[in-house]
Amino acid sequence: MDKAKLTPAEITNLFNSYLTNTMTSWVTRHFIATNQCTKLHSILEYAEEMAMIETEKSKAFLEEANHPLPQKFDADDVDVNCPALFTDNFILLLKVMLSQVGLSVYALSLGTSTRSDIRQFYEDCLKNTTQLYNRLSDLAAEKGLHHPEFHIPVPSKIEKVSQQSFLAGWFTDRRPLTSNEIMQLVASIKSIEVGKEVLRGFAQVTKSNQFMKHFQRGVEMNQKQINVLQSILTEYELPTLPTWENEVTDSTLSPFSDKLMLYKVLLITGATVGRYGAFISSVLRKDLGVLNTRLLAEQILYAEDSMNLMIEHEYLDQLPMAKEQN
Repeated sequence: MDKAKLTPAEITNLFNSYLTNTMTSWVTRHFIATNQCTKLHSILEYAEEMAMIETEKSKAFLEEANHPLPQKFDADDVDVNCPALFTDNFILLLKVMLSQVGLSVYALSLGTSTRSDIRQFYEDCLKNTTQLYNRLSDLAAEKGLHHPEFHIPVPSKIEKVSQQSFLAGWFTDRRPLTSNEIMQLVASIKSIEVGKEVLRGFAQVTKSNQFMKHFQRGVEMNQKQINVLQSILTEYELPTLPTWENEVTDSTLSPFSDKLMLYKVLLITGATVGRYGAFISSVLRKDLGVLNTRLLAEQILYAEDSMNLMIEHEYLDQLPMAKEQN
């Protein structure tokens, strides 16, 4: 294959890798400058190094194929020396969630790329992100941030599903949650809770009234969704997951540009949409499928409104398109 040619999948993957990693490297520099935890500091330095390497490699692939680069995030978008907006514990939780997203994104990029050198690049990205996630997750466990732990009875044997009511979920037909459904509910709540506090912090520091209202709307939507999902766990006497309101500092100085904050919100909302999609595709109780479809639609609408703000403020760079029809 001609190395000057890129498939649509490769263009998209590299375009997004370049743009996202320019943001990641600068945001991580701010976290490095403000955090107090020595162990987290070391992990953040590794994360910054990986983001810089991946930025340069994705840039090189695009330039080799004569593709213009999207407008990168740079020093104008992050005040490295601005006071911390989030505590060390929350930065750790945020990085855990984003590294989980990175694992999914890089796996998809690897699986949709054709050229061997680009596949090798994404294989390396996947290995690096796996190492980053493991280090972050180990530190989160050490700090007790993975609690509460969820436990369900261990069956004496595997049984076959014998009634179609197993798929129901209406009124009195609700069976107990399966381990998969518990896993999906917990993952969704954790992801949405972190996203909610990011939005709370952004609403606190943005100087734009328009953006503040948009971020606050996201906080309210996410809180409502958390309440709905947590109520399902509570119905089966499963633990209540922690909230992280106290991990947002009282700083009103923004370390980040409005463009960067809105882009970050789009990434986090997109991750939530993906989690709901995974839940819907695997859930077996009909009522949970319908519920998650409704919550998914709310997140998609919020993502659309976020995208409209990006367009209104000329923040959105357009991906290459197919030829126009005559």
